[in-house]
Amino acid sequence: MNIRVVSLVLVVLVFALISGMISYSVSSGVSLKDAYASGKITVVQQTAAGTVPHQVMITNNASKSVKVKKGDVLSSTVSQDLVIAEDKIIASNSNATVKAYCLNPSQRAVVGAKLLPTNTTYSAITRVISSSNPSNSQSAMDAQLQIWIIASEGNLNPYTGEPVAVVDNNNITWSEFRQDIANAKSDVMSTFNVTESNIKNLNQTQSNSGSTSSWIDNTISWIKESI
Repeated sequence: MNIRVVSLVLVVLVFALISGMISYSVSSGVSLKDAYASGKITVVQQTAAGTVPHQVMITNNASKSVKVKKGDVLSSTVSQDLVIAEDKIIASNSNATVKAYCLNPSQRAVVGAKLLPTNTTYSAITRVISSSNPSNSQSAMDAQLQIWIIASEGNLNPYTGEPVAVVDNNNITWSEFRQDIANAKSDVMSTFNVTESNIKNLNQTQSNSGSTSSWIDNTISWIKESI
């Protein structure tokens, strides 16, 4: 059999498999932002300032499951903005506690504050989250500091808002905390291969939930051109 034909058949099979997986993923739940628009979703801050990672309670009173994803942003005018740190499906008429990292270091968390799902965070921050283990205290702290480094464009002020609460809650000395911040900055520069002055450029590309769809479109075009 012609190698070209075999290759095309394999591509089609892989494409069908991935399409099926994506179809299943989509059917497994509505995005948090879309579900919130129905008015039947509540997101409430559960943990006090200085907690790493934070926890939020998401209550789903809608008729469909809600799909919570790493990188989803939760905003507030009275509490800190958060970014979700784990993927989770919340069934209809149920609730779940979800881990999240702080996005806005200058603002302290307020227990009981209602949060608003808005968009997705920058791809660099999503990458940091994906590489972390929010259930491990050291991994979570490392990720939190790196997120603050990126969010502050490399100019994190540790003497404000949430960082101060982190120091107080974790019995960290200021010299240790400043060293942890320096280490986090070095890790960010190494991971993303940027200089200190270019950390600000990491805040220019948002996570693209449609990247898989774009890949599928490109694959279809390639198959059409190859036949």
